[in-house]
Amino acid sequence: MARIDLSDPYERYLKSQVDAGLFRSITAAVEHAILNQMKEEEKLRLSGIQAALAKGEEDIANGRTFSYSPGLISEISKKGKEAALSGKSVKREVKG
Repeated sequence: MARIDLSDPYERYLKSQVDAGLFRSITAAVEHAILNQMKEEEKLRLSGIQAALAKGEEDIANGRTFSYSPGLISEISKKGKEAALSGKSVKREVKG
């Protein structure tokens, strides 16, 4: 079991939550906070995916497409590697 040290203000706050009957223990309160953070991060991740899909659908609707060819993925990968090696930033949606 992992042990964590909390600063006094955080420990007092968590203890007050336990004393108020909101949680059975400080551990339960911390687990709840971590779970909420994980849910928020998942929401943000899914929002990013939904935004990327919406942009892709808009591009398709407006005719901004490429015809698939066997070398297309290789070409995209090559350009990405070249950009990364040259120090250019990679778009957030490409990083995933």
